[in-house]
Amino acid sequence: MKAIKPLTYLLIIVPLFLSNVISQEIDDEPDPFDIPMTDSPIQSDEIPMNLEEDFREDTLGDERANQKERIGKIYIKGKATVVDGDTITIDNTKIRFSGIDAPESYYYGLTQYCERPNGKIWACGKKATAALKKLIGKHEVECTDEGQDRYGRTLGICYVDEVDLQAEMVKSGMAIAYLRYSRRYENEQNYAKKVKAGMWAGEFKEPEVWRRENRD
Repeated sequence: MKAIKPLTYLLIIVPLFLSNVISQEIDDEPDPFDIPMTDSPIQSDEIPMNLEEDFREDTLGDERANQKERIGKIYIKGKATVVDGDTITIDNTKIRFSGIDAPESYYYGLTQYCERPNGKIWACGKKATAALKKLIGKHEVECTDEGQDRYGRTLGICYVDEVDLQAEMVKSGMAIAYLRYSRRYENEQNYAKKVKAGMWAGEFKEPEVWRRENRD
């Protein structure tokens, strides 16, 4: 057997040694994907501060957008004078509630009456007016612009401290949902029927029918 020359030996040994050193250094480096579960923001019980702030900011942004959209539709706000169960006046502007119809308190000199379960008659028109006055109290009223009806009257959906006055009148049975024009308050009317609130406790004519019969 021939002896291995020193130069040949070095050419074999040195590369092997360098290979082992490089391999050992690589093994000693931390794996960037080897993160303990407790250090992972996804596994942590607490949301990282930056994500929490982003979430809060997004939520506030949505609230501001909704508020801006609603305020953009408000065209009048102030102290209101109640005309009847579905009409008010603010700053000399008469506003007819959109989507509901209340019994008449004064129509060509007449007041609408309804019948109780025991057969007794009651002035539902005047009671509706009184109910709306009680709802509003001394608060300011704000109304959206819903255009005009066929008589040229200003239509609006009106609120007191975020409370929908139309919905409250229908839910209490002191007005009906004007389904011929809008189904906005149909659920409130179904509730009033179910619990026999206000006019639904007895017999009554729909205000539109009563007006037609008592016109002129």
